[in-house]
Amino acid sequence: MQQESISILEWKVFVEKKRKKKMLVKLIWNDTDKLTLLISPNIKVNSFIIDEKEGYLFYDIEGKQIMNPIPSIIPSSALIDGQIPVKAISSGKVTLYGERLSKQEMNQLMH
Repeated sequence: MQQESISILEWKVFVEKKRKKKMLVKLIWNDTDKLTLLISPNIKVNSFIIDEKEGYLFYDIEGKQIMNPIPSIIPSSALIDGQIPVKAISSGKVTLYGERLSKQEMNQLMH
């Protein structure tokens, strides 16, 4: 039977293996959304906005835009009781460095 969702911890382990880097889980929110981010410790995200063309734009404490892609962005709409539905990952709602997972990566994630 196919798994329908994975925990944030399982997703974090997968992202860490893919990038060979430790990740931090950070919750961040504004008036419109709440995000769960997986970021490397050197990324200092302070705020974000949602741009119609660009998607999520992140800023540091000084208000400078963070130009490096965020390792993983999990929107609140892709979290159900602390679990990430597999279809949210396969549909590209949850991304790895701004990219949708390939079929091969989805297979790795599910095994």
